[in-house]
Amino acid sequence: MVATVGIIGMFVLSAGYFATSHVARSVRPLSDNTVGVQQKTAVLSARRTPTNLSTISRIGTVSRALAVFAPQIPSQSCGRVDWLGHTILNVNGPQTVTPASATKVVTAAAALSVLGPKYTYTTTIKAASAPVGGVVDNLYFVGGGDPLLSRTEYTATEKYPTLTPTSLASLADKIAASGIRQVTGSIVVDDSRYDDVRFVDAWPTDFHFTEAGPLGALMVDDGVVLGENMKPADPALAAAAELHALLSQRGIFVSGPNLRAPIPSGALDIAQIVSAPMTDVLKEMLTNSDNNTAELVLKEIGLVAKKSGSTAAGLQAVQDLLAKWGLSNSVVMNDGSGLSAANKISCNVFAQLLIREKSVLPQLLAVAGVSGTIRDAFDNSPVKGRLVGKTGTLNGVKALVGYLPLETERPVVFSLLLNKSGIDNQSAYRPIWNALADALHKAKATPQSDQLAP
Repeated sequence: MVATVGIIGMFVLSAGYFATSHVARSVRPLSDNTVGVQQKTAVLSARRTPTNLSTISRIGTVSRALAVFAPQIPSQSCGRVDWLGHTILNVNGPQTVTPASATKVVTAAAALSVLGPKYTYTTTIKAASAPVGGVVDNLYFVGGGDPLLSRTEYTATEKYPTLTPTSLASLADKIAASGIRQVTGSIVVDDSRYDDVRFVDAWPTDFHFTEAGPLGALMVDDGVVLGENMKPADPALAAAAELHALLSQRGIFVSGPNLRAPIPSGALDIAQIVSAPMTDVLKEMLTNSDNNTAELVLKEIGLVAKKSGSTAAGLQAVQDLLAKWGLSNSVVMNDGSGLSAANKISCNVFAQLLIREKSVLPQLLAVAGVSGTIRDAFDNSPVKGRLVGKTGTLNGVKALVGYLPLETERPVVFSLLLNKSGIDNQSAYRPIWNALADALHKAKATPQSDQLAP
């Protein structure tokens, strides 16, 4: 039986073979040309993966160094490092902590988006009518929100001198050039561009008049009057006092006291001065950690985005923007400067913002051992003159976020937010900063993929 079945199967298969062969011989190909492919590179050759090998080799070196560094991060803190599209350190990355002045990075990112890098402020001097014989009734001093309006004498006294001040002396020169020699009335101030809330509610009262404020759309020298020990409560009237002094030096006599009054309709522009572009304003804010600048920038964001020059409007505009970027769930902000200890932001958020703004922010940050709030740090570190960052300091808080730029290569992005009692003491945070710097220094632009190809 088995033999019979086998013989029948053989005949069936043979018949199928001959039928198929007959059909094949009856088909003519469209072309007789064939394409030969000679495999020149072996499947497992390194030539197929030089880019991957380059990335793995360089990231591995930094990753091993960061693994040694990671245990130094306190439990209430967070740290994250990103490079070449990989997160190579993430300790408590999603955890929200107090960032102190690192908050200004969020304010800067929002300003770049809402206001734009070329945005400027304009401060204006008006008069009810053109001067007659060099005489006008009142000069109207109209604030445009410029946080860097300054006298040269003041910037010389600052711990971190203003980088790109808007010269009040130049404005006084323009008034003199207009032909005015006498003001029979007063210098009348107008700071209605923003609200009249001088301090942020979330700040401790001992920060008032010292760390920031009083705030207003017309401020000169951070609200200081040269020669006075205390800041006046009204920054606009303080600004008028500074302008009054400069006009006197130029032989322009102002008869009446500085005051507030409505600007008459149809008032003429006598002189104007325009600030440096927004990127320079943000460089001042970030490099020198300028609190007043941060708060006024936040109010300007509110004015442009929400039609209200207030802290509340600015914060809402920032939250709307963060929601658009998918980050709002990890951010609590009560101000633009980071003076509020109630602010809460995660290292993950900072990482994403720093990566998002990597084409602009590195040029706006303080340079290790060279400028701003880290000019005295990293003196004996291999990252001196290279690492750029934004610091943050409050009681029990020390922050450092930023970049380690590499030649011909994407920068290393890092966020380190330390929250622990006493961590703001140099003896506590400097060893951690230096350990991070030593690990980041392992990042190299080599070997490149062409150096690894056989």
